[in-house]
Amino acid sequence: MLFIFILVIESLTAEECSVKHDPNITSFDQIQNKPSINFNGTVKLNISISDYSRILPLPNGDLVRGSFGNFIEIWDLQKGIVKRNLTSSYTHPYVFGLLSNGDLVAGYLANKTILVWDLKKTDGQSLKKIIETDETFMCLTVLKNDDLAIGQTFDDHPSNLYHIVIRNSQTGLIKKNLFGHNFVVNQIIELPNGNLVSCSADNTIKVWNITNGAVIKSINQKMSVNSIVFLQNGYLVSDFDAGSIGIWNLETNQLIRNLTGHSYGICWNNCLNVLTNGDLLSASYDKTIKVWNPSDGTVKFSSQSHKSSICQLAVLPSGNIISSSDRELIVWN
Repeated sequence: MLFIFILVIESLTAEECSVKHDPNITSFDQIQNKPSINFNGTVKLNISISDYSRILPLPNGDLVRGSFGNFIEIWDLQKGIVKRNLTSSYTHPYVFGLLSNGDLVAGYLANKTILVWDLKKTDGQSLKKIIETDETFMCLTVLKNDDLAIGQTFDDHPSNLYHIVIRNSQTGLIKKNLFGHNFVVNQIIELPNGNLVSCSADNTIKVWNITNGAVIKSINQKMSVNSIVFLQNGYLVSDFDAGSIGIWNLETNQLIRNLTGHSYGICWNNCLNVLTNGDLLSASYDKTIKVWNPSDGTVKFSSQSHKSSICQLAVLPSGNIISSSDRELIVWN
């Protein structure tokens, strides 16, 4: 039931904004400490898989991959093999994040439970902590202070308000609830000043004051907002309409540019990235990855190496890009 629902909302949209003059938000040039990110469309490694599960690159070059079972796969991407599994009695590890000490945080969708794993231990005793929650995990962002920002997905329980939950990763306690979204929360980004930006299937992008939980700004779209990212100049990018990408000035809510070229929507697992040279990288359910010049909206490169719809993009420590569909993992050179 849940899986089918997610497929329905995947084709919805997003938007972007510029905020460099907004007093509530600081520069976005260095929101995340990323390596030099480049993309030339050359496939370095193509790994066949049987279904799609979320992925998370690790600092040592390995890859975390979830499952519909009770295990998390740790992949050696140099060899293209699973080197070990993290197994528990909990089912469907779905969202992932890394704490500052290197521990892996995993949210198990079927059990509404967070497990913390010590990846440095390989003796079978790596499960470090169990945090039982009421959340239906859709996305998870580890904040700079190691708190967990959890966005929620569909749940047929009438009490589900799709709010963002901020939890202390050490104690597991809820520190704050951010109320404002009324449907699935697809992505959460932490700003340099600690405030948050989120996008949702309720057709909105919201900027949150993390101190008091208030909505600073809300931008409405016609369709669901699946993925967002900030350009180096501070404009916010998102999927804007079915197959198109919007570039927005967040201060004025002005649409700066509409990038058209994808024949289907941008996927909802961080499917927008900014390369080191300032170009925009996008992945779509139309099976293509495109590189855009965000200044004039032209497509500089388009690649269709996936056999099915792309579900996620991620940046490896090397600066290479990895993309995942339900049939293959592709590492791009």
